[in-house]
Amino acid sequence: MKRIRILVWVGIGLLLLAPALALGAYPDREITVYCGSSAGGTTDMGIRLLSDIVSKSFGQPIVVVNKPGASHTLCANYVAKSKPDGYTLGAFSASAIIQVPHLRKVPYDPMKGFTYVATYTDYTSGLVVNADAPWKTMKEFMDYSKNNPGAMIYGSDGHGVAPHILMEYLAWKWGGVNWKHVPIAGGPKLATALLGGHIKAWAGAGSHVQFVKDKTMRLLLSFNIVRMQAAPDVPTIFELYLKEYSLGTPLLIAGPKGLPDPILKKLENAYLQATKDPAYPKFLDNIQYPPIIHGAKATLDDMEKQSKGWAEILKITGIKDQEQ
Repeated sequence: MKRIRILVWVGIGLLLLAPALALGAYPDREITVYCGSSAGGTTDMGIRLLSDIVSKSFGQPIVVVNKPGASHTLCANYVAKSKPDGYTLGAFSASAIIQVPHLRKVPYDPMKGFTYVATYTDYTSGLVVNADAPWKTMKEFMDYSKNNPGAMIYGSDGHGVAPHILMEYLAWKWGGVNWKHVPIAGGPKLATALLGGHIKAWAGAGSHVQFVKDKTMRLLLSFNIVRMQAAPDVPTIFELYLKEYSLGTPLLIAGPKGLPDPILKKLENAYLQATKDPAYPKFLDNIQYPPIIHGAKATLDDMEKQSKGWAEILKITGIKDQEQ
């Protein structure tokens, strides 16, 4: 009987210890990271680079699967509904958390539906015109727009994206500005429209960078917290018009709600360490994306703060939901 009791207690101990042993072995198989953008984009390239670095440190493959659509909300929703075991993660734009939910109902809780792992950069965005355009400064651009109602036509990636929201805020801030917004999905199409004279300005995110670097286009205003390295003399919207705010559209790594803390810490440490690999700062410099990098808690705090800020800006602009 004594031997049986000992075996029973040993068995109970092993059962209690099993979860801890499982967590300690994490990861013991392939991890899948769903990316909210299409293959070949900067969001996709960045998370693939970081995941390759993390994969080597974990000794397990990390497969990146593209799941684009609906301003990254399709990807976010899939991740939110996945099993919180650390083997399904998402890399998507914070627009799915801090902007879209203020425009329309989403099938997940933006703040409580995820376990935020890290922020690994932010889109570089801003207002550009052709290099031979007559406007050299933002004041000249805004004065023209105000004095010529309806003459200014600008394009962005879509209705309700951050550049569109900020442009409409500028129209409100300047007072009496009446311009036309044309949603055009995709950087290549927007570039073609601007270079072809179909639009006079491009409120862009990411794809405009190379045109600024090769001086085909002129940056009039940065929509980031920090100035673009390729155009250090061009001020940001937060320096000139939005001093009380600190907004952006960061790129996040997140898991479903309830990700066990030991797994979260492993992922957080691994991805933060990966951003220090020389290949990653080189990548950011090449695409001119800012090195905005946060851990788990700082990412959650930033999302809560930014969600409130974007809600206020959307209320000011009066932008409502509309098909993208």
